[in-house]
Amino acid sequence: MRVERIADRGHLLTFDDEISLYLISGASLDLLCDTHLGPVSMEEIFETLKYKPENHRLLIFNSHSDWDHIWGNCVFSENIIIGHELCRQRLKERGAFDLMQNVAQKRGDVQLIPPNLTFTDQLTLEDEGIRFDYAPGHTVDSSVCYDMADEVLYLGDLVEDPIPYLDAYDLDQYITTLTSLLDHPARILISAHSGLVTRDLIKANIAYIQAIRDEVFIDPAHLGSYGQVHRWNLNMRFVHQVARQEKSGGNTELVKILIHAGDLHYQDPVDLKSRLMGFASILP
Repeated sequence: MRVERIADRGHLLTFDDEISLYLISGASLDLLCDTHLGPVSMEEIFETLKYKPENHRLLIFNSHSDWDHIWGNCVFSENIIIGHELCRQRLKERGAFDLMQNVAQKRGDVQLIPPNLTFTDQLTLEDEGIRFDYAPGHTVDSSVCYDMADEVLYLGDLVEDPIPYLDAYDLDQYITTLTSLLDHPARILISAHSGLVTRDLIKANIAYIQAIRDEVFIDPAHLGSYGQVHRWNLNMRFVHQVARQEKSGGNTELVKILIHAGDLHYQDPVDLKSRLMGFASILP
């Protein structure tokens, strides 16, 4: 794991899979943004930093409920775990499915532990100068953490180089969220999968999302290895449409369709549409 001090009280912690967490060392407590893939990942952090959780109050923040950001929560079942109210709901509704689908990636014995302190729009730790804001886009439950003292903004998966995953249905909301970040006072921006990022990347992500929304053809050859992410995005758009055909389009319906669909990275969008036509009508 690489450890980089990028601000007076902030360390960027990057694992061998290039997923980054952010640790804020405040005056009276520490805050860890996301928990990676399980208990072994957390042990690596403690050993590398010579960190002893019992000596300093530690809070956890979940930027969203995707499996590669919350599996280490089980180490902190007695700690305060902060997340948006939809983060708690989404983890409860599809966490078991994500664990089953990605079990080979877990690091240690993973138990699913949701946030135990939730918020709706915003939550501020006044004495520590830390604020959490709801920022839907990558997922419906996404939120960001802003260290007001260091002017560092942890984005989770909202921004990624070269393109983000589009897990939520409302792309207009995603564009609105990213557009608002262009005027954010933060001087340092952190992406969980791309490290330190710039506002130029945010603009490029907005342009990509607009193209997907407007059904503009994008040549995946220009995206390199992220061509698979682009295919996943196209397929996920259709999965959402099927879920909304006759049902609520909630996480329960999405999980049932995803089980039927298979790995969206490798499905041909035309073939997937053919297989899923009418599937919503037979959902139990």
